[in-house]
Amino acid sequence: MKLLIFSIAFMICQFGQAEVLGQMTAMGQVYVITSEVCKLADGKEAKGWSLSYSYNAIGIASRSCYQKYNDNIWIWEFTGREYIYPASFFKVAKS
Repeated sequence: MKLLIFSIAFMICQFGQAEVLGQMTAMGQVYVITSEVCKLADGKEAKGWSLSYSYNAIGIASRSCYQKYNDNIWIWEFTGREYIYPASFFKVAKS
């Protein structure tokens, strides 16, 4: 199931010309970071933020934005939650 979800997400990123830069499992979710610029709900680009997304064990996916700062990855979800992880936690995605 996880492979199927990752494959679908990877195909979506291919159409958007985004490269999957890394992924990490945390708090029961898989976070994936991409090279695509993050866009807000109104369609405007969030300057300095790139697109990321996460999905849980049952396949529910959600969009978020990330920014690398001082060797940390800051993840901002559209629900208002923010997370900070060391960049070393993200591993290159396996295809």
